Amino acid sequence: MSDELAGGISDISQVFDNVDRTRKWYSQVFANRPDYSMIWVETDGMGNPWTAYADEIYTRLANNSGKYNEWNSSNSAAQRWGKLYESIRQANIFLEQVRPIVEEGGPGAAVLTEPEVESYKANVRFMRALYHYYLMELYGPIPIVDHSMTLEDELDLPRNSLDEVINFIDAELLASMQGMEQEPYHNNESYRAVPTKGVALAVRAKLWAYAASPLFNGGFAEGRQLTNKDGKRLFPDRDESKLQKAMQTCKDLIEYAEQGGRYQLYRNSGTFDPAKSVYELFQQYNTEIIWANSATSWKAYNGGGFDQYATPRSEPSGLGGFHVLQELVDDFYMSDGYPAKSTAFLEASPSYSEIGFGTLDGVEVSKMYIGREPRFYNTITFSGKKWHISNNEVQFYKGGNSDNSVGDGAPFTGYLLYKRMNRTVYGRSPGVTSMYRPSIIFRLAEFYLLYAEMLNEVSPSDPDVLKYVNLIRERAGLPKLEDLNPAIAGNQELQREAIRHERRIELATEGQRYFDVRRWMIAENTPDQGGQGGDFTGMTPDGNKAAYHVRRKVQTRSFKRKNYLFPIPLAEMQRSKNLVQNPGW
Repeated sequence: MSDELAGGISDISQVFDNVDRTRKWYSQVFANRPDYSMIWVETDGMGNPWTAYADEIYTRLANNSGKYNEWNSSNSAAQRWGKLYESIRQANIFLEQVRPIVEEGGPGAAVLTEPEVESYKANVRFMRALYHYYLMELYGPIPIVDHSMTLEDELDLPRNSLDEVINFIDAELLASMQGMEQEPYHNNESYRAVPTKGVALAVRAKLWAYAASPLFNGGFAEGRQLTNKDGKRLFPDRDESKLQKAMQTCKDLIEYAEQGGRYQLYRNSGTFDPAKSVYELFQQYNTEIIWANSATSWKAYNGGGFDQYATPRSEPSGLGGFHVLQELVDDFYMSDGYPAKSTAFLEASPSYSEIGFGTLDGVEVSKMYIGREPRFYNTITFSGKKWHISNNEVQFYKGGNSDNSVGDGAPFTGYLLYKRMNRTVYGRSPGVTSMYRPSIIFRLAEFYLLYAEMLNEVSPSDPDVLKYVNLIRERAGLPKLEDLNPAIAGNQELQREAIRHERRIELATEGQRYFDVRRWMIAENTPDQGGQGGDFTGMTPDGNKAAYHVRRKVQTRSFKRKNYLFPIPLAEMQRSKNLVQNPGW
């Protein structure tokens, strides 16, 4: 029990004799929702170190964590085990102890009615399932803990099989959503952080997408050999029926979303402007958001939060800490909808060039930054970009205003992350020092792409596969895929590659890429094919303006097959006689 909740009481049951203490306990169950705005982080596995651990960005803190090199189970950075099992214990206690309180202090006193209790219990049951899901996402098979325990109980639990974990979470989601709010809280600002039926449907869709993907569906050979000490297998063989289940759970969410326009892809008001749309999506609560965390890490500009680390040193108090890898820069489309480099499903855009300079917004920049799609300009700060408010040119090359003449904040890759930064935030007037916006956990675009992915595995000729990918592209101002290459339509392999590429761009730095490349089991590929190990590149900050725009190796990262899953923390293994470690650790 936390000191905050204890309040001088001697027994947990006393918490639930008091309305205020009961509600505090209830709110604390939500404390470990993910915060994907927390990129400047070294140790919190429910923040977003994942974008820096993936082939998206580099940060000094991620480097300090040791995760770019080979590491072992004693490395505690970004572990989820302890904190999520603590939250599960809090949820279990709440579910077992909470009860209506209607006669606590006489007339006018706070009460907790039976309907409120049932609503609270449904939400807490959902959170218990969610925490099991986030453990599974990182570790694979885990122990299921569905009741509170004391020191008199057997606390040394073995791992449940992956199928048992998935079926438990699924059953809990189905049960909890019956008592959760059935409609989104779009118009009730006070409750937007509370999970609803739509959120439960979203988690269920992701759960079964994991269950159907190669890592958890027979593709991880080392996992298929893993057993508990009693010989119980923990990973299943491949089961084709899981693909159908995953497709259906994604479809359930899509149908729920589209019924009455519960959730919709965000578009700016007035005349449609793709550039405005992909920016404003992250700056205000809107109906594309299925769930968001109200506790965020944007922080005040000078408070060491997201906006300050996304700002180059050429601007007041900029810290320049989120360094985008060239591999992500290269993957954004051109404005004509074709990629910068040829892919299996689309040839390279004829308008792309890396030779010489051109003019963009009145500034001479490398031609590789000209004619790109709106999501590129919303995501990447490159040398020559004009900064919002000041209108100053950002110069990462040697002798420029944001060059590598300092140790911390030097342009490690030659790019900074711009996506999700608020463009009114600035280090001096007329900017503002902070701007609240939600930290999005789930949004509809992700599930359009997830549905397309799963439908393609089951029925690649279904026109809905490309329909839902194209809805994302059209919001970004890009033509339909089949208009650029008619051979894509119905071709499972080409559609698969196109969907994965779209997820790479649309969800860039939102905390999904790390897990996508693992569930697809492409993380062992070369870096240009989704690999997470090998040589990663950027520009050449020691060069002048011309020499700067030459690719160079900026970092070599390690990825081994054991890295498909996190290890159970060493301390947990040392105190347990029943746990078995993940393969390779």
